[in-house]
Amino acid sequence: MNTFFIVRHGETEWNISGKTQGQGDSKLTDKGREQAYKLGKKLLDYNIDFIYSSDLGRTKETSQILADILGVKVAYLETLREINFGKWEGLTIDEIKSEYEKIYTIWRNEPHNAIIPDGENLSVLKERIYNEIINLNKKHKSSNILIVSHSMSIKVLLLSLLGSDLSNIYRIKQDNTALNIVQFKDYGPVIVKLNDTGHLQY
Repeated sequence: MNTFFIVRHGETEWNISGKTQGQGDSKLTDKGREQAYKLGKKLLDYNIDFIYSSDLGRTKETSQILADILGVKVAYLETLREINFGKWEGLTIDEIKSEYEKIYTIWRNEPHNAIIPDGENLSVLKERIYNEIINLNKKHKSSNILIVSHSMSIKVLLLSLLGSDLSNIYRIKQDNTALNIVQFKDYGPVIVKLNDTGHLQY
């Protein structure tokens, strides 16, 4: 049985300024680096065997902090990237509402039907990240596998593992450096922990 430890990157400059990140990039804040450090210390409890990270800057920065603490090398995968928000990247929610009101309304009410200009839809995101996790589960045996990714990507992945509709995307929360634990049993994946930020309390 493989166990996946799926985490979101630390707080970024764009997180605190309210800008939409997607596959654009923003550096971790000092707080974000501290969050990653605290998460790394927590993950020492789990004997991590492998680390796979999105290849975007904020996840690379987060995963390297974790890798230094855990003593495990990181493999970077494009498939673990955040959703491509296309024309929305770098914009605040208010700016998106103003410039793309109709599409944004669909995104908030029927997210699975939203077509973001020059971006990905949730179905495309689901295909790439879900398939990657299934492949990694087949590749490894009886391993503890750390995945460093992004908010929307993790939400889509968790919904997919539950067999839940993508319309439920807003029913899952993912805070910065949140820890999710998924065990792949013989009968399928089981979510053991969701959006755990207990490590940030110390």
